[in-house]
Amino acid sequence: MIFQENRVIKIITYLLVCLLMASCVGGQVSEEELLRSINTTPMLYTVQCVAQTTVIERSSPAMSLLGQRTAIIPVEANIKAGIDLSQLKNIRISGKTVYITLPDPVIEIESTRILNDQIVTSVAPLRFDFTNDELAQIARKGTDAIRNDLGKYNLVEPAQEQAEVIISTIVKRMGLEAVFEKRQQYENRELFNLTRP
Repeated sequence: MIFQENRVIKIITYLLVCLLMASCVGGQVSEEELLRSINTTPMLYTVQCVAQTTVIERSSPAMSLLGQRTAIIPVEANIKAGIDLSQLKNIRISGKTVYITLPDPVIEIESTRILNDQIVTSVAPLRFDFTNDELAQIARKGTDAIRNDLGKYNLVEPAQEQAEVIISTIVKRMGLEAVFEKRQQYENRELFNLTRP
């Protein structure tokens, strides 16, 4: 009887050890599993701002013989920035720590508009007034000016901070701790290339 009890205890102990080992293996998160969890997070534009610039258009020297024609056109655009977590590829797990390098930000310039009530034009008597098409073409230069000067709107760093908060929450839920590698700095030219049409 005692022999049978010892045998039962040994079997139960063995089964418990097996279960514990299985749970430990199951508790280990692979890089692929973690990436899947992060990559399925929808794209979030976490930073928004309104940018303004003024375009000044003057007659060419050849045409100014008939008199000067000048247009001053204020242009406004909504800009959104965020980190597309589906593009996150660079992670490394060491023990309970995950080392992460954020992907490049995504910047979108949307709803560009001319502030029509603030347009100023000056047209000499012998010259034709600006057409709506001409004004729209001039305004496009304003959009280009905003795109060429994205660095001054401080979009990237807040977007990176928000992405880190979101990723840290996902990583913590999986029993790990996120450590982010040094954030990349971007020049205006680089930000221009990261802008979605």
